[in-house]
Amino acid sequence: MSGKKYICPKCKSNEVIDILYGYPSPEALQSWFKKEVELGGCIVGNENPHHKCKKCDHQW
Repeated sequence: MSGKKYICPKCKSNEVIDILYGYPSPEALQSWFKKEVELGGCIVGNENPHHKCKKCDHQW
């Protein structure tokens, strides 16, 4: 998790979370349960989105 605040380019909300890839650690799962991060799956690629807006679900 980056700690940096992002603004959604689609709806301008500041309710943005990081998208994590790879096998999730126990800490990552706890953050996911609390809706603090999104789990993006186990396949890691450069074109995968890194952020998700909690308000409009836009990913970039």
